[in-house]
Amino acid sequence: MTKLSSFLLTVITAGILLGLSGCDSLSVKKSISDEEFSLLDHNNQEVVFPDDYLGKILLVGYVYTHCPDICPAITYNMRDVQQLVDDSSNFMLISISFDPERDSPSILNDYAANYRLDTDSWSLLTGERSEVDNVLELLEISTVKTPTRFLDDGKAIYFIDHTDRVTLIDREGNIRKQYIGSEFKPEEVAEDIRKLIGK
Repeated sequence: MTKLSSFLLTVITAGILLGLSGCDSLSVKKSISDEEFSLLDHNNQEVVFPDDYLGKILLVGYVYTHCPDICPAITYNMRDVQQLVDDSSNFMLISISFDPERDSPSILNDYAANYRLDTDSWSLLTGERSEVDNVLELLEISTVKTPTRFLDDGKAIYFIDHTDRVTLIDREGNIRKQYIGSEFKPEEVAEDIRKLIGK
């Protein structure tokens, strides 16, 4: 084989691999459609996740309202995606709190108002600790609570280290992609969502 032929073969092979990896970026990673978790949304309405949202493409983030840094960045990034993909008939955002002891539905409702979230196509979810933990385990989200200290009035103060992730789920309940929640580019995520909407 000549040097030119070898070079061309290398270039073609690299191109094929790049093409395959590009096509594979939205391939099904895992199905959660057979799972059911009873949670409460920010309006204190019972929901079954993910069953109640099947038929819509979901962008799911994991936050808690006392978070000082990563969670606000995740929420702002998701809000930017919502504004870029203005298609509430096909697309919805979900924020799941992993601090249900403090994040009641009313607190999540206040959080949504403070961040000016469009809750027509965005649900903020909380629930019993066991249900929340089961959701987090399924979606491979880890959390570590810092030691708790108490104020004079008995109020508990603690923070939670957690996986910085946002999950893209298709209409059938299949996980298609994971993003670094505080760092992803909203335009790229919006484009992935449009691709799934078009399928």
